[in-house]
Amino acid sequence: MQALIIMNNLKKLLLHDFHLQNSAKFTNFANWDMPLSYGSSVTEHMNVRNKVGFFDVSHMGEFTVKGSKALEFLNFAFTADLSQIADGQAIYTLMCMENGGVIDDLIAYRISREEFLLCVNASNSYEDFLHLSELGKLFDCSVLDVSCDYGLIAIQGPSTIEYLEENLGDNFSSIERMFFVEKSFWDTRCYVARTGYTGEDGFEIFLPTEIVYKFAKLITQGIIDNYNPWVGVAARDSLRLEAGFCLHGNEISKKITPVEARLMWTVSFDKGEFVGKKALLNQLKTKDFGMVFHYEVNERRIPRSENLIFCDEDKAGRVLSGGYSPLTKTPIGTAYIEKDFLGKRTTPSRWFADVRGNLLPINFTKPVLKTRQS
Repeated sequence: MQALIIMNNLKKLLLHDFHLQNSAKFTNFANWDMPLSYGSSVTEHMNVRNKVGFFDVSHMGEFTVKGSKALEFLNFAFTADLSQIADGQAIYTLMCMENGGVIDDLIAYRISREEFLLCVNASNSYEDFLHLSELGKLFDCSVLDVSCDYGLIAIQGPSTIEYLEENLGDNFSSIERMFFVEKSFWDTRCYVARTGYTGEDGFEIFLPTEIVYKFAKLITQGIIDNYNPWVGVAARDSLRLEAGFCLHGNEISKKITPVEARLMWTVSFDKGEFVGKKALLNQLKTKDFGMVFHYEVNERRIPRSENLIFCDEDKAGRVLSGGYSPLTKTPIGTAYIEKDFLGKRTTPSRWFADVRGNLLPINFTKPVLKTRQS
């Protein structure tokens, strides 16, 4: 059984009908017919912040990389040093072009030195696979697209561990953050990873397609608080924006490097050569770049992607992502600020976002969750 159904060139999740039965409203996301929400996206957002929420993210791509040189290959293809993580550990990393632009961001799961599982963005999975397959010819390893073999369910929120252990009768608390283990559900091997895209504690569970429906039904039946635990892509975006996580095509892209996105913590220059290393080192040396920052709006209207940012009367940048924060009850977003204006960023009264000719005052801040935690 495949993990997707293709109709009218729009990919549908294996659980499409299941989500319909749970009152999902759908939208086209990365050429997938994805649940947008199941009611109020703000309610879904707060369920994840306060209790637990479920996400069907089976649109994500999965690759396996196997071979005697798998580690060396991925260290060349990615910015992180995968020799610094242990078997059973995961790492967030970037895949760059020679000019330093980001092809994709992803999580690499180290099964062993000779075997890795990669989880990549749905919109980039085809290009990612071609890129890695071409690079892999230089190494003794194979790259296999196994996206159709897996469904991916994310369970996120402060009550996640308690909920899973009570309803699945298994130990989840022993899995450390950014680690993963093999577990068996209905005598079928799965990967359970303590990773996520919300800023909350939780797990992402890679399920062979034949048990995805049974798993979704099981966890849904465990909810007793009279609320729909499923969460759509609208709340997924507001959650990641509050947490300060990047969305490829917005905060990182082929035109925005890790240096500009302030993601240098994902880059290891000490591991040897990797794709994009020379360009990133040169960018750091010349300091010829703008940077990405988070902001909050002192208004109720929401700036959206590509709206202009002004410093006084001068065009100083552009909005990358914009949305509403249910935690602060204000619009928030990210913006790319051009090099010549970086030094003026600490004077809040000078900065505005242009929304249809209206200049809305903005303040540069840390991401919402980091502000709350500090």
